[in-house]
Amino acid sequence: MVMRLSKIYGKQIYNTKGNYVGYVDEVLIDVDTGQGRVIALALPGGKVGIPYERVLSIGDIILVKAKED
Repeated sequence: MVMRLSKIYGKQIYNTKGNYVGYVDEVLIDVDTGQGRVIALALPGGKVGIPYERVLSIGDIILVKAKED
């Protein structure tokens, strides 16, 4: 699937448990391979990264695999 990075910025992120995680502030890519590596969320006090391997779907929202408890 091909998508412009500009279409990802600001999208809301939810996990597979139905919890709101945040919104996309940055996307880090590997310039050698062109693959996404991290989606960064802006939070009070800094940014938090979600490894791109946890992204399950990108549509109206972004669905990521929830961390195991």
